[in-house]
Amino acid sequence: MPLPYRRGPHRRLGIRTALTAAAIAVALVGGLAQSGVARAADGYPYVNLGDSYSAGASVFPQATSAATFCSNSLVNYSSLVAKRRGTPVADVSCAGATTENLTKSQYRWQGPQISALGPATRLVTMTIGANNNGLFNDSTSACQQAWLSAPLSATPCREEFGTSLVDKINTSTYPDLVNALRRIDRAAPRARVLLVGYPQIFPARGTALCSASLLTAPGDIGYLHRVFAALDDAMRRAAAATDATYVDMTKVSAGHHACAGDQRWVEPTLGAVSFPAMHANTRGQQAMADQVAAALR
Repeated sequence: MPLPYRRGPHRRLGIRTALTAAAIAVALVGGLAQSGVARAADGYPYVNLGDSYSAGASVFPQATSAATFCSNSLVNYSSLVAKRRGTPVADVSCAGATTENLTKSQYRWQGPQISALGPATRLVTMTIGANNNGLFNDSTSACQQAWLSAPLSATPCREEFGTSLVDKINTSTYPDLVNALRRIDRAAPRARVLLVGYPQIFPARGTALCSASLLTAPGDIGYLHRVFAALDDAMRRAAAATDATYVDMTKVSAGHHACAGDQRWVEPTLGAVSFPAMHANTRGQQAMADQVAAALR
């Protein structure tokens, strides 16, 4: 998800025409230095793609040699899965990524994520989709601003966005996920592809305490819970349509949302113990790794 980086402004930069394909390849390999994976000419054996939930943006220690601004953790779910399997992972996931960034560079110094794939790739894991159409930003920052602007409104976020968030998931994000999974299949035809869902971020019903910790109106918390349930359902349907494996985090993460206190797998906006807020913490990444491992068994 988009992050307020401390090392510089967060801008989505395209590849300038002066940047050659060779330079892109060098940048990509440089961004993979932390994995210790030797790249074959036809791709890495295990590749992790996706956004900040794949990267483990709020989980320390962070990989200092990862691509700038991508916020990859050394103990994100793909790293934990790789350790269990005794197979190193090439982690090219990046905070803020959309499905477009699988085939288009997110930053000028970073190649498209799909460049890490090839005929030698046997396993791909990925969590992606929440940044498409600005969903994550709308459901966090924009909804928080809506509440601050109309503190007496019961559901200011729902009043602002209505059905548009779910509509965009179904009409835009879903086909984008299908197309992304098909591109992955073409780039790595021998790989097993696991699309890992998002753990529950918002509880099904808001309380005053939860509202304060998320800076979101109590009435909007259930609304946003349903929005992300729609996203996870779109991911499930996209995986089914492309013969990928969908790793469902919805049921196992019930009761571990951002308002679950010591049991939370996602950090709230206020009272977070790791940065950035509204992202999976150490226990969340561990739970995602457990579900991936179970699916691989």
